[in-house]
Amino acid sequence: MAQAPRAFNRGLHSNRNQVFYGTDDGSQDGSFGEFPDFIKHYESVDQSRKDDIHMISVVGGLYGLNMIPLWKPKKLTIFDINPMGVVYFTLIHRVWTTSNSAQHFLDRLENMDYDANTEDEKFVQENISLKAKGTLPRSRGSSKRSFYDSWKYALDNFEITKQILLGPLEIRTEPMESESFSAMIRNQNNSWIYASNITQFHFFDLEFEDPSNCVMLQIIHPEQPQLLDISEYAGQKVKVKFEIPMRVEII
Repeated sequence: MAQAPRAFNRGLHSNRNQVFYGTDDGSQDGSFGEFPDFIKHYESVDQSRKDDIHMISVVGGLYGLNMIPLWKPKKLTIFDINPMGVVYFTLIHRVWTTSNSAQHFLDRLENMDYDANTEDEKFVQENISLKAKGTLPRSRGSSKRSFYDSWKYALDNFEITKQILLGPLEIRTEPMESESFSAMIRNQNNSWIYASNITQFHFFDLEFEDPSNCVMLQIIHPEQPQLLDISEYAGQKVKVKFEIPMRVEII
């Protein structure tokens, strides 16, 4: 197997200063020009497939928040290799689910108007506030688009996103290529996965015993997004090769 383009710095993603406060996933101009294709795919899927979606998303810059009100999952799993990334999501989840509106949420992030209970949470809380004010130094984290420009679809559908975030949720601190992640995913037939740009840093395989309602989405900047719907392999054991592009092999 070829090596991922940026495999040399995979280890950096476990650094406390390598949290992505905002994202550059999707169209380079931040227009969400890629999103109509995601909407088109979801609308083309039979209703029976939409009734029990388990959405699984890397934290990254939390572009995956936008998939929540689109896919409307019944269960949500959020994961990241970086423990500080998990802290970041935990705080965003805490504020989102206790805010009254998108603007209230954004204001509270900027003003640190919420509890931070550990030293790690306080560190990330301060970074979030600095990011919102446009003063986050690169030494403390990566700063791409604004929070609104990063999470536009989720914020425009704030209440739907909030209700789903209040539902069944699992948070995991592990890389997608780990055996524990593989074991979690293998026997599920309803996984819709947002993998961001993980394959820029690492190539790996995931096996599915029955992918009758499984979808993979990755966005490799600045290339085009790839949405891989493997439901056509229902009843067959398959291996998804998480590479650029992703592909499927029947086992």
